[in-house]
Amino acid sequence: MPEPIRISKDIDRKINEMARSYYQDARRRSADKLPEFRTMISGAMDDGASRSLLVKILPNPINPRLSTGWRVVAEDKVWEISSEEMEKSRLLDGASG
Repeated sequence: MPEPIRISKDIDRKINEMARSYYQDARRRSADKLPEFRTMISGAMDDGASRSLLVKILPNPINPRLSTGWRVVAEDKVWEISSEEMEKSRLLDGASG
């Protein structure tokens, strides 16, 4: 059985940036419902190997009272990005590294 995929910090950061950008663009447009967002994200794994993953971002309703976050699916991994994380400014990304 193949070893499960571990998402590296590099790829995780790119996924978070992509999700946050998608969310903030929707807020600027005052969208009340968003379709699933699919994209390929490439980056370096922890061992330095290059990897591309098909990532699905499944937005919950933008109204934070109705959701706890957005779901991300990449390969065999599923996790959530919190609403608070989606609200963060992209300008903070450089300082959190």
